[in-house]
Amino acid sequence: MDPFFSFLVVYLAIWVLICIAWWAFRAERFGVSGLPFYIIYRTTRLNRLIERISNSKPAAWRTFWNIGIVTVIGAMVFIFYQLATNLLNLFFRTQQAVSIQPIIPLPGVGVSFETFPYIVLALSVVVVTHELSHGIASLADHVPLKSTGAFFGHVLMGGFVEPDEEKLTHARNSTKLRVFAAGSFTNAVLGVLCIFLLFNFSATIAPFYTVTTTGVAIGSVPSNLPAHSSGLQAGDIVTSINGTKITGINDLRQYMAGVIPGDEIAVGTPRGTFTVKTGVDQTNSSHAIIGIGGLTDNVVYNPKVQGWSSEFPPVLLHAEFWLSVVLISVALINMLPMYPFDGDKFLDTALNVLGITKTKQIRAAANLAAYTLLFLNVGLSLLRFGFLRY
Repeated sequence: MDPFFSFLVVYLAIWVLICIAWWAFRAERFGVSGLPFYIIYRTTRLNRLIERISNSKPAAWRTFWNIGIVTVIGAMVFIFYQLATNLLNLFFRTQQAVSIQPIIPLPGVGVSFETFPYIVLALSVVVVTHELSHGIASLADHVPLKSTGAFFGHVLMGGFVEPDEEKLTHARNSTKLRVFAAGSFTNAVLGVLCIFLLFNFSATIAPFYTVTTTGVAIGSVPSNLPAHSSGLQAGDIVTSINGTKITGINDLRQYMAGVIPGDEIAVGTPRGTFTVKTGVDQTNSSHAIIGIGGLTDNVVYNPKVQGWSSEFPPVLLHAEFWLSVVLISVALINMLPMYPFDGDKFLDTALNVLGITKTKQIRAAANLAAYTLLFLNVGLSLLRFGFLRY
């Protein structure tokens, strides 16, 4: 049976058992609801934890969220500009365009089974930090919370915070701006932190692991290029060329700089040595190519601490990558002035601060512009690049 359908059958069976247990034990009396479509657990117990966090340094929190207001305004302008620029590229300069399309978190459909856990982790972190930030911002400005809780929505796990809507509606504009900006600002800050950790990955794990490169991993071997007939395959690791040790991509580039198109070279891998007659680089006729793509350094992590796994760093690396992608993407999209996102509420409050009275008309126009830009970007991305599976 196909792995996706096997996964689906097992998952549905477990879900049916959960629904039966929920009905049999009348779990609604304990605050559990939403089944059979999803699970929501509402409580007021978590309110006290968020209160302690917000009451620890309320002035500092308000300063932090004030920075968030300025950041969110910049993010709103930035995402509008990026979507408009990318739309023009999709129409007229496809080679410069970026594919913008949603990640469908269904293993075997929108994402691979290997990527699925990272997507679930990233989405869950986004939701929990987003909602927690709204709660802290509300309480720091003396807007009480009605309830907090957790939910499970099949591919998404997280928490939620429900501020007292009536109190928030009648709060000062500065309070509302801080509350509406809090979620996206926190997501953006965490996303930038993940990017920093990602680009400094070797340094951040250096106290725990020795990092060495032992060759160049081949991602693809195109059928129309020289290496395809040599026996080299995607997944092979180039460790030498003509007996010269290759420890990374830089070594490979330096060696190939001295090779003439048409020369035969012996490419050494752990699977054996393969003879390749080099071809001509289409962008520079004096350069030779092997005909391999998707090249990455083959990195080996040797733990300095006994009992630690050498498999953990690659897992952490993938987690940081997907966290950075999802956190930044959600932060930017959420600040588009589209109902029911925070960007729409933020824009409405900002217009009131500026003393503009025709907020409904402006919000409607902003909603139309944002939805149009987003949908056209997604639609043209699908037409130009096809459906991407991660």
